Amino acid sequence: MSIRVVRYFILILVCPVVLFAQERQPENEEHVVIGVNPSLTMREVVDAAMAISPDQILLQSKSNYTTALSNKASSLFSDTPQISINHQNDSLLSNQGLREWESSLDLPLWMPGQKSANRQKARMSKLENDAYEKLTVLQITGLVRELLWELELADFELKEAQRNLKLAESLNDTILKRIAAGNLPKKDSILGSSEVMDQKIALLNAQAEYIHVAKRYESLTGLTEVPEFIEETLGDFEESHDFVINPENSPILALADAKLEVFRADYKISKSSWSSAPVLSFGVKRERAHSLDRNIDSVRVGVSVPLGATSHMTSKRSEAAQALAQAEREKKYIERDLKLAVHEAEHELEMCAQQLPILSSHFELAEENLRLSQKAFDMGESSLLDLLKIQEQFFVSSRQNKKMNIECKRAIARQNQIRGVLLP
Repeated sequence: MSIRVVRYFILILVCPVVLFAQERQPENEEHVVIGVNPSLTMREVVDAAMAISPDQILLQSKSNYTTALSNKASSLFSDTPQISINHQNDSLLSNQGLREWESSLDLPLWMPGQKSANRQKARMSKLENDAYEKLTVLQITGLVRELLWELELADFELKEAQRNLKLAESLNDTILKRIAAGNLPKKDSILGSSEVMDQKIALLNAQAEYIHVAKRYESLTGLTEVPEFIEETLGDFEESHDFVINPENSPILALADAKLEVFRADYKISKSSWSSAPVLSFGVKRERAHSLDRNIDSVRVGVSVPLGATSHMTSKRSEAAQALAQAEREKKYIERDLKLAVHEAEHELEMCAQQLPILSSHFELAEENLRLSQKAFDMGESSLLDLLKIQEQFFVSSRQNKKMNIECKRAIARQNQIRGVLLP
């Protein structure tokens, strides 16, 4: 009882701050409360989040890179052709009237298999870009799913806190009336007032959490409305131990596969390339000397081939092989993590099936216990302290039961998310 008294006086000291915050709360809440739109679908929420996602910048960049690779693979030459023009005379030295003009065209050639490897890289880069876009949509879908259910939980906590405050205030009014009638000692008003203040603080915390979640939702989607129905049905999936990882329904695995093929194409390019490309040259030359009274025109054809390329290309091929091995390693990790995530999602659903009946029965008992305790208190058969303890047990049981119902529905959404199911 002494602890309750000390607690009461501490609450009195902070009461002005609490009341000020409570008065200011509605003004802030008006700007962040999320409304319900019956015509809004979850897919439209995902589309809205996708439209303002910073990932759009990277998606466009990847698309431009894929186009550049395709253009390079379709080129007639392995690199940029070059034109050179040279002039030579002896006017500054011997001055014998030597004049030479020479121009040439250098055409870098594809090595055998090099062009097809570049085409393969362009195709795989396109697949990687498509897989990344699908993965981005799925990731944003996951963020939307989580925030919708966080809003649902925050809204539940807020309504629960409002209900608990009303019950505490109702009980406190009863206590004050019975004290005025002389049926209860005045010290019991401390317990009643303390309980009201506890519930007011809980309500403020619930309001703050709701505002934070609502702000995150608004920041992600740009919307201030949520769909009326966010519950999902569980997809028709196989058991986790029979689950076969399939890139078709797992964008993250499809992206890993596409990256692996891009690195494999890079490795083929390194194997079919030299340190520099062979160059086919065409040139024309005009020369005239003092002893000649006419121009001499000639044509030049040449091929330049790099020598000793093995020592220079070994390091590049080793780097390409290392990058390929790294991509294979990442794919194995993704497959392992995906299997574990599927198992955890299924286990969460199993725990829901086991806990829900227990929590429901516990809530029914707590509700009946509170009703009997309230009746006993009204008849003077039990103390206020006993009633407050039982009321607290009812609050906890009610919260756990309703929260578990929401979390089990969220577990279905998480199961769909991990299996790559998009929102309707």
